[in-house]
Amino acid sequence: MTQNFKKTRVACYTGYVTQAIVVNLAPLLFVIFQDTYHFSLTYIAAITLVTFLVQIGIDLLSVKFIEKASYRVLSVWSQATCAVGLILLAFLPAILVPEAAVMASVIVYSAGSGLAEVVLSPLMEALPKDEDAGGSPMSLMHSFYSWGQAFVILVTTALLRVIGSEFWFFLPLLWALIPIFNSIFFAKVPMVEMTVHDGEHGAFSMLRDPVFIVAFLLMVFAGAAEQIMAQWASLFAERGLGITKIVGDLLGPCMFAVMMGIGRTAYGIWGHKLKISRALTACAALTVVCYLAAVFAPFPFVSLLACGVTGLGVSLMWPGMLALCADKYPGAGASMFAMMAVGGDIGCSLGPWLTGVVSDIAEELPVIRQIGTHLSLDAEQTGLRAGILAGVIFPILMVVGMGFLSKKKRIK
Repeated sequence: MTQNFKKTRVACYTGYVTQAIVVNLAPLLFVIFQDTYHFSLTYIAAITLVTFLVQIGIDLLSVKFIEKASYRVLSVWSQATCAVGLILLAFLPAILVPEAAVMASVIVYSAGSGLAEVVLSPLMEALPKDEDAGGSPMSLMHSFYSWGQAFVILVTTALLRVIGSEFWFFLPLLWALIPIFNSIFFAKVPMVEMTVHDGEHGAFSMLRDPVFIVAFLLMVFAGAAEQIMAQWASLFAERGLGITKIVGDLLGPCMFAVMMGIGRTAYGIWGHKLKISRALTACAALTVVCYLAAVFAPFPFVSLLACGVTGLGVSLMWPGMLALCADKYPGAGASMFAMMAVGGDIGCSLGPWLTGVVSDIAEELPVIRQIGTHLSLDAEQTGLRAGILAGVIFPILMVVGMGFLSKKKRIK
C-alpha cells in the first residue's frame, strides 16, 4: 500500500513558518529592547549576527552528523528547540541580566532554526513526488518562509498596537505555539528513511568539483542578495528615503516578503514548465535592476517599490540553487544540503554586514558627501544608498556564475 505523505509535506511547510518566526521576530522587537533595556546599537546588530553565526555552526556540524540520525528525530528536535528559545525569550529577561538573557534565547532558537534548515530541504527532496502537483516542491516549501515572514510582521505589529509594547513578552509565547504544535506533528506523520550519500558525492568530496564550488558560491550570493534588502529595507525607507515607518514597513520588508512568496509559490506550482537555470538567471537580473532602482530612482516612492519588488527577484535564488544541486547530484544525500546551507548563511551574514560597513565609510568620505549634497541628500541618506549599491555586486555575480554554468552545459 502506497503511503500518503501529504501530512509530512504540511509539517515541512509549517517548519518554514517557524523559520520565519525565529529570524524575523527579534528585529521587530529591537526598538522595544532599546527603550526597555537600553541596548546599544552594537548589541542590537550582534543579535542578527549571532543568529546567522549559530546557524552556520549548526550547518557545519550537520555535514558530519546529519546522516547518522533520522529525519523524524532531527525534525522534532529542530521545532522543539525553536519553541524553547522563544519561551526563554519571554521569561529570561525578567530573571537574568537582559543582555545575557536575550542572547541566550537567540542562541537556542537559532540552533533549532539551523537544524531545521539542514533537515527540511533533504526531507522534502526525499519524499515521493506528488503526481497531482507539478512545479517545484522545494520552491513551494520555501514560499512558506516568505508568507510566514509577512504574517509575522503584520500580526506582531498589530498585536503590539493592541496590547502595548510593555507586554511584548506575550508575543514570543504566542509564536512558540507553532513550533510546539509542529514538533508533535512531526512525531506522528509518515516519514522516509534518511538518504545516505555515496562516497563519490560526499559533501567535502564535492568541494573538489568546480561545478559544485561555483554552485556553493552562488548560494553565498543568493543569501547575501536576499538578506541585504530584507534586513535594511525598513531602515533604508525611514532614514534613507524619508518615508514614515508604518508606510515604509508595509511597502518595504512586508511587500518584499509578499513578493518573495508570490515568486516561490508560482514556481512551486508551474515551475515544471521552466528551466531552473534560466529562471535563476532572470531572477538575478531582475534583482540587479531593483537594487539600482532603489538607489538611483528620483522619487522615494519608486525606490521603495523597488525594495519590495526585489523580493520577487530573490524569490527563487535559495530554493532554486538547492533544486539545481539536488538534480545535479542525486546521490549526494542530506550532507550536500547542509553544505549549501553553510553557503547561504555565510551570505546572509556577509551581505548585511557589508552594507553596514560601506554605509558607515561612505557617510564619512568627503567626496561621497559632496555627491549627496549635489543630489539634496544628507550624509546618512547618501551612506545608506552607497551601502545598498554595494550589495548589487551579489546579484551581478550570480548572473555571471549562472552564465558560466550554463555555458559549460553542466546544469539544466
